[in-house]
Amino acid sequence: MSSAAIISTACSTSTDRSVISPMFPMGVGTTYNAAFNSRSSTYNQWKLGGSFVMTSKYSTSAAHNRTLLALLHRSVLMALALMLIASCATPPPAPPKPREPVTDYPITSRDKVEKADDETNPLDARIVSWNQQIARERGWLFALTELDAVDPELISPKTDAFIRSQLLWLKGDIDESNQLLGALTPDNDEEFDALLAERQRRLWEAGQPVDAAKVALDRLALQAPGAGTVTSSTIFDLLSAATEQRLASELRRTEPSSDWHAWLSLNRAYRQGRPAVLQWLSENPQMRLRPLSLPSGLQTWLESEPPRRIAVLLPLSGRLKTAGKTALDGIVEGVFANYRDASLRPDIITIDTEAAVTGMAAYVQALESGADFVIGPLTKERVAELATAKALPVPVLALNRSTQTNTSQYQTDLAWQMLSMSLAPEDEAEQLAHLVWAEGLRNPLIIAPDSGWGSRMTGAFSASWRALGGTLRETALTTPDETDNATIARSLATLSSEARIKEVERAFDAPVETQARRREDVDSVVLLSPTAQMAREIRPLLRFHYAGKLPVFAPSSVFESNEGITNRDLNGIKFVLPPSALGSSTITSIPLHALGADAAGLVDHFSQASRTRGTLMFGETGDLSVDSKGNVRRRLKSVVFSRGRPRSI
Repeated sequence: MSSAAIISTACSTSTDRSVISPMFPMGVGTTYNAAFNSRSSTYNQWKLGGSFVMTSKYSTSAAHNRTLLALLHRSVLMALALMLIASCATPPPAPPKPREPVTDYPITSRDKVEKADDETNPLDARIVSWNQQIARERGWLFALTELDAVDPELISPKTDAFIRSQLLWLKGDIDESNQLLGALTPDNDEEFDALLAERQRRLWEAGQPVDAAKVALDRLALQAPGAGTVTSSTIFDLLSAATEQRLASELRRTEPSSDWHAWLSLNRAYRQGRPAVLQWLSENPQMRLRPLSLPSGLQTWLESEPPRRIAVLLPLSGRLKTAGKTALDGIVEGVFANYRDASLRPDIITIDTEAAVTGMAAYVQALESGADFVIGPLTKERVAELATAKALPVPVLALNRSTQTNTSQYQTDLAWQMLSMSLAPEDEAEQLAHLVWAEGLRNPLIIAPDSGWGSRMTGAFSASWRALGGTLRETALTTPDETDNATIARSLATLSSEARIKEVERAFDAPVETQARRREDVDSVVLLSPTAQMAREIRPLLRFHYAGKLPVFAPSSVFESNEGITNRDLNGIKFVLPPSALGSSTITSIPLHALGADAAGLVDHFSQASRTRGTLMFGETGDLSVDSKGNVRRRLKSVVFSRGRPRSI
């Protein structure tokens, strides 16, 4: 029997099949169609089909194709036939066992949704929470699989639609997700609040804090029993995340006599300082009597007294004296700017931490000098020495973050005793995650150096990204052992695409009219570059590997203020910058000077920090807030390179 006969009679099936040749992996369109005659128990014959688009300097004809097929060795056909016979003789596998759910389903058959009455269609918070947990732990696709496996009698249509809307949001199908959410109708105030809360969260994640605050105000007015928690501070903190321009625009469109206008004007007054807030209170006396009045620790801030003497702990000698002197200049300038009334302006004394040997020794000197507030130290080592102290009788605003656990930060009266400012670039990586997410992008490629700095930045971005509900597919680490071109090509899978093309060309001994393609599951690039030079080297490689149209995001380190012409190579890249870098002053653009100025301004908000997680002040290094660990976080300005210059977005 011939090889063809063996193949034609080896197997029988009841359906047509399309078989992708293993010789030509994904991206190559050769298809083998198995035709089946329903009147016979065997295949009548194999029909080979499919096509390639090729060009050759030789004439290609049907005869030539037949010649190529004739070159196939008889032994190859025999081997294929034997493999087919062996595979056909294998008994069919046993049906798979039912997959165990990743978490216990929150309801049982006793809680089946009553289908007899179509009016019963509750939004079940238990099931929503169950699926959210799966999405956090395993991703949206796994959560969708779990949802599809649920008995329809155990979930209401409204709950099913609500969860699918959430999963579509995580996937990045923003329009479809919002349409599905908007089609839901609440049956009671609690469901109404749940739908509003979901909308508020999405607006916040989409970078629309003013619209999110407006929804929060609606929720506060609703005050549904058993609903999620929303307070006046929620509204105020959302407004504080908006730009000054967006706030002013909303004010112009709002009825002056409305509560919404009052809240917008209060937030704008807060940005201008204590006198403006006091003026606002005099113009809106009725707001003091409402539950919406003075959120986010504003009352504590208004009632706080300025310190009498500030001790500044800085390295004023040794190798770090230049850095210490720059920070000190910023502190002095900030004190005079924030305390214009000389009678309220605190005295400033300086203590050299290098001469004091340890941070605790410098702190004791500050106490002995009569200081009632301390700014500093500057280095991580000195800050760590204070962070491990059991008690700090005088509050401390450190100028760096400690790697040690701070045992003295929080006391029983919920008043901070130590806060830590810094210029940590990790804040920027976290903000970049929110910027990428806000644009509806869900599959970023991270490019970072294989270094300690790169590891910290990648870790900060990843943590923030996962907190939003995202998953990361690829991280490309540049190393000295591999060229940047090879790293980018491997990460974008263009090398494998080129290899497939060459494989086809070798098989047919003719060139293929096509070009390599990058992977399609990447929709953006996060370029965590420590220098502008690295960014300028990577950007053209992205274009070369067919990723030039992907949006690119980067930290402030890609910006060089005096390199306008060179920066044109980075046009279109979105990044973040501190406000000081956007100003015209050369002195305030120096990071340590700006840090010192913000430290002096934050002294006035120190007592307020224990009352809010919202924005405390709008400083030179960014919009400042305090997290649960006592670290001062920065939110920088979002900008884009345009003609080599940063332009606000």
